[in-house]
Amino acid sequence: MTALGSWFISALEELGGVTRFFILILRTAFRTRGNLSRTCEQIVSVTLRSLPTVMFAGLFVGAILVLQYNLVLERYDAQSLLGGLNTSSVLREIGPLIISFLLAGKIGAYTAAELGTMRVTEQIDAIECLGTNPIQYLIVPRFVGIVISSVLLLILGLMVSIGGSMWVAQTLCGINMLQYATSIPQFTDGTTIAGGMFKSLCYGTIVGLVSCYKGYTATGGARGVGRAVTMAAVLTNFYIIIANFFSSMAIDIATETIRLIGEKFR
Repeated sequence: MTALGSWFISALEELGGVTRFFILILRTAFRTRGNLSRTCEQIVSVTLRSLPTVMFAGLFVGAILVLQYNLVLERYDAQSLLGGLNTSSVLREIGPLIISFLLAGKIGAYTAAELGTMRVTEQIDAIECLGTNPIQYLIVPRFVGIVISSVLLLILGLMVSIGGSMWVAQTLCGINMLQYATSIPQFTDGTTIAGGMFKSLCYGTIVGLVSCYKGYTATGGARGVGRAVTMAAVLTNFYIIIANFFSSMAIDIATETIRLIGEKFR
């Protein structure tokens, strides 16, 4: 019981530290200028480094879902719904989750290691001694770059996933591409797209925030950097799972509210 209580207190302290760090980032971002060029560099860097992995994952995730859905729909002679179900699943859940996990393992770990190395080698202290705000110079561009890149990568990954799904559906399942595409609007509307973008934005925020926080607060030399990278990956995935639950609830409530309002004013 004592170990469980200590773990719970440690988790709350970690969450409090991440929250304070997030407020500090927002305050710095809105009160300072000159971050645009470094932020654009980070967006390009994160996107290009993650693009091959995201496209490869998107292609096979879409193909796998097509095969799994087809096994079920074929029993009920409902293969005409395959395109809509597959696209809706990828957009609502699978796409944002897969991309955020890839960012956590690739970009999040890299960012935590980079900032952690700068911290333990006193480079961040040197930046402070020169009169430069390290949050503005190092953290804000990386944080914003990861958040924006996550949304861009989701869009690109979905395009690849839908294209690959259509090809697999026609080649292996005998479903015409036109028939596949026709069913997409039945399950995918503006709220579905907005929900997917909202989730991707939330998950990207978590990846950028946790990786920057753990790297910036790393201590203990090379071993401390290793711990920071490990904890960044673990905490990021843990927070994403929790955020997935609450964001899904929020999206469902918002969708139902919009539907009721629309019916009321008809």
